Amino acid sequence: MILTWYIFRQTLSNSIISTLVITGIIWLSQSFKTIQLIINKGAGILEFFILSSYSLPSWLLLAIPFGTFAGCMISYLKLQNDQEILVMKSAGVNPLTLSKPAFFIAILASLILFIIAHFVMPKTYKNFKVLQDDIRNSSESLIIRDNIFIDLNKYQTIFINSLNENNELEEIFIQDRSDRDLVVEFFSKKGNINFENNIILSMQDGTRISTDPKGRSTILNFKSYDIEIIQDKNKKLTRVVEYNEYKFFELLRKSKNAKDNKGKLLAEAHSRNTIVFMPLVFCLIVMVTILKDNFTRIFSIYKKTIGIGLLVIIQSFVLIIKNAVHSNINFLPLMYIFPILILITCVYLLSSNYKYYGVLLFIKRNNK
Repeated sequence: MILTWYIFRQTLSNSIISTLVITGIIWLSQSFKTIQLIINKGAGILEFFILSSYSLPSWLLLAIPFGTFAGCMISYLKLQNDQEILVMKSAGVNPLTLSKPAFFIAILASLILFIIAHFVMPKTYKNFKVLQDDIRNSSESLIIRDNIFIDLNKYQTIFINSLNENNELEEIFIQDRSDRDLVVEFFSKKGNINFENNIILSMQDGTRISTDPKGRSTILNFKSYDIEIIQDKNKKLTRVVEYNEYKFFELLRKSKNAKDNKGKLLAEAHSRNTIVFMPLVFCLIVMVTILKDNFTRIFSIYKKTIGIGLLVIIQSFVLIIKNAVHSNINFLPLMYIFPILILITCVYLLSSNYKYYGVLLFIKRNNK
């Protein structure tokens, strides 16, 4: 019991830290789009953190399995390098018993994933998309700032050199790509924005340059020119609901009447279940890699390589199977069979006398 608690405590702390680090990396990589949206639409820092909090459950679905893998790998490699695993084995502790603390953590991670995937993520992802679209479509959020390029919408980009206290714009540049056959650019000395009905930018003393796909340009000087920025602020755009916003049974119900996207709906629905297997699979992969033999520290390099290699291969097959279900629902059982077979194989290897020492020794000799 003391031994189990000792390993459990180390592995749990390393898994939590690894999960937090991976979540932080995902947050940094994904936050650039959110920051750009906040800057372009003039929303505040509060909206940024709300959007990030709504995205957190989706990030955890990816971070928790890999964090569990990293935590188990770090903890058990440390135990091996400190010769603690060797001492435990010498005392008669078998690999399956040594794996129990990590397996308990993997079960805990799987339960958390199940709750997030089925109950938390659909709600928070829907809130994220609603708030994101509200920020994009709200005319009140259209705040012009000076000395920065701002994407007003999908087709229009604006740059203002200065903005005075009366909200009058000076030295304006606008690129309009709403016409497929023309790229229109406006250069104006001054202007202002009218929010009454449609959002209209009125420019004075400027130049309009139209360029066709062949590079031919037409130049027009104007005293006054009005350009519509976005649609009527009272007009609500229809939002396309994404699969992540539906719960498990909602996806199943929609798949019954679906034709073209039936495979995608079923794959998304059942991936909410199969993701629960991932912490268990990754944990047992680490256990088989590390605990089956007693090696010197030199072999820990090969164990890391094999463990990470198996992780990449397994995750690749999971994605391949899921994509196969998109086009052919007959592959759906493989989403469950594949991880279950890996679990059974790992438990068998841990409980048997099988050793792969010869494989690692062969690798080592060939690298000399």
